[in-house]
Amino acid sequence: MKIGIIFLTVAYVLSQFFRSFLAVLTDVLETDVGATPDELAFSLGLWFLTFSVMQLPVGWSLDRLGPKLVSSLLLILGGAGGAVLFATAQNPEQIIFAMALLGVGCSP
Repeated sequence: MKIGIIFLTVAYVLSQFFRSFLAVLTDVLETDVGATPDELAFSLGLWFLTFSVMQLPVGWSLDRLGPKLVSSLLLILGGAGGAVLFATAQNPEQIIFAMALLGVGCSP
C-alpha cells in the first residue's frame, strides 16, 4: 500500500511540474532547439488539451480495469515516453509531440 501512495505522490508532483516548466526553459529551448514562444505556448496548450480529452477514457478505464494498472501504464508510456522524447528533442515538433504524450501520461 505504501509504495502505491509514493508512486501516486511522485506522479502528482511530476504532473504539477509539467504544467509550468516551459516558462522556466523558454530561453534555453529557443537557443538549443529553435522553439519560438508561440510553439512553446502551443505545446503547453496541447498538454492541457490531451490531459482533458483523456479524462473520459481514463475514468472509464479506472472503473473497469483498476487504478493500479491504468495509472501505471499511462504514466510509464505517456509520462516516461514524453519525458524521454522531450529530453532528446532536436526540433520544436518533437517538443510539441512530447508535451502531448506528457498530457496523456499525467491524465490519470
